[in-house]
Formats: sequence, structure tokens, C-alpha cells
Amino acid sequence: MALTEAQTRELLAKMRQRLVVLEEEIARKLGQASEEFSAFDRVGDSGDLSTLLNEGEVEMSEALRDIEEWRGLRGALRRVDEGTYGVCVDCGTEIRFERLSAAPMAMRCIDCQVQAERREPSQPSSM
Repeated sequence: MALTEAQTRELLAKMRQRLVVLEEEIARKLGQASEEFSAFDRVGDSGDLSTLLNEGEVEMSEALRDIEEWRGLRGALRRVDEGTYGVCVDCGTEIRFERLSAAPMAMRCIDCQVQAERREPSQPSSM
């Protein structure tokens, strides 16, 4: 069964709210990483340098993870505009509302996602 208009509105609201949060987090994390990397000139010893590098790398890693989620959500919004949101990219069946509610950027139905993960277990999930 295709998504109802109310379900689509609910999912859109959820995605837009998450995008706002992600954009704030990305800006904050990139700013913190930049501050930590710019502190190199104030490094006292190799231990301080190691700590600064580690903290900066953690912030960058978290920001990159958030950027990937942001891209996925933007792609989901694009699919809504194109009229393909909620349709499995592999088999063309409708993706259940419950799945989309849990993972709004899901591109595959559960069965196809499981098969994709079995084929490429080392690849990140495209939901």
C-alpha cells in the first residue's frame, strides 16, 4: 500500500527536523575540530600534540558521519519531489511506512536490504 498523504507529511516533518539538528551539529563539530587543529602552535610536547590530534580527528569523524546522514536525508527529500520516495530501488515494491518511520532515508524494502547486506557486508548500509 502506498504512503498516505498524512504519512508522507509526518515523514517529511521528521526529516526536516533532523536536517536542522544535523546542520547545527555539523557546524559545531567542524568548528571544534578547526579550533583543535589550529592549536598546534601552542603544543607543549608530543603528548599534547597527540591529544589535540585525537580530539580533532574524533570531531571530524563525527562530522563526516553526520554529513553522510544529511546527504541521505536530502536524497530522500529529492525522491519525495520526484515521486519515487517509498519505492524500493531494487525490486520496485512499496517500502512499508513502519520502515520509513524508523529509517526515513531507506531506499530498499527489508528483503532487498538484507540481500544487499549479504552481498556486500563490508559496505555501509544504504538503508
